[in-house]
Amino acid sequence: MKSVTIQSLKEKLDSIDIIDIREVEEFNALPKLKQAKHIPMNQLIQKPESYLNKQECYYLICRSGARTANVTQYLDSLGYNVINVTGGMLEYYNERKA
Repeated sequence: MKSVTIQSLKEKLDSIDIIDIREVEEFNALPKLKQAKHIPMNQLIQKPESYLNKQECYYLICRSGARTANVTQYLDSLGYNVINVTGGMLEYYNERKA
């Protein structure tokens, strides 16, 4: 499974396809990246072909990186080019506060 840290993406956020897989309530209640497209995890894993193109690269982010690790493995096994953002939104916002 491919993974990257949020720190390594900071300069690229405007030029990559990043998908936030948090559920609707969590996505609406907590901070989010303006560059991220929101596709809840259950929707994405049930019908990945509706959202993803196997020719494109996507970065997946969630609250902590745990869900995206599992989803990245699953989608990779189906032939999608997906990369897990380790640490997720928690790491992104903790670093911004420092």
